Amino acid sequence: MEQELISKEAATNQVRQMGRMMATLYYHISCQLIESVGTEQAKQIIQQAIKALGTERGSEQKEKVVDAGYEHLPENYSKVPDLPALGWKVQQVEPGENPTHIKITYCPFAEVWKEKDFAEFGRLYCTIDQAKYQGFHPDSNLVTLKNVLEGDEYCEMVCRRKNKI
Repeated sequence: MEQELISKEAATNQVRQMGRMMATLYYHISCQLIESVGTEQAKQIIQQAIKALGTERGSEQKEKVVDAGYEHLPENYSKVPDLPALGWKVQQVEPGENPTHIKITYCPFAEVWKEKDFAEFGRLYCTIDQAKYQGFHPDSNLVTLKNVLEGDEYCEMVCRRKNKI
C-alpha cells in the first residue's frame, strides 16, 4: 500500500479551513439565537453551553493525561494535545518555565469573528479555555492576560493554582 503525504503547509491550511468553518458555524448559530431570544438571553445560553463543553473536554483531557502516565497537574495539561498542533500559532512565553503560560499569535476562530465584527460573542467562546482547566484540575484557574478580540496583538494566558492567585 502506497502512503500519500501532504506538506505541513497544506495540512496547516486544511486545519485552518476547518477552524474557520467551525467559527462561522458558531457565528450563525449565535446570530439565530440572538434573533430568537434576544442578546442577553443568547449570551447566557452560549455561556452555559461553552462552560459545559469546556468542562467535558477538560475532564476527558484529565483521563488522557493520567492514562498516558503523567501526574494530574495543571502544567501537564498539554502533555497530551487536545487541539491540532497545526492551524494555531502557539508558543510558550518562557520556554522551560510554566508550560501553561502561552501566547497565541494566530487563531482561525478569532480571525473569522474579527472579520464579521463579532468580537463580543466570539470572546464568549474563548471562555472555553477556563472551563477546560476547571474540568481538568478544579484547583486551578486559567487566567487570560491578553485577547485579540479585546484589541490586543495576541492572546496570552497562564494557569495558576487557586491558592497562588
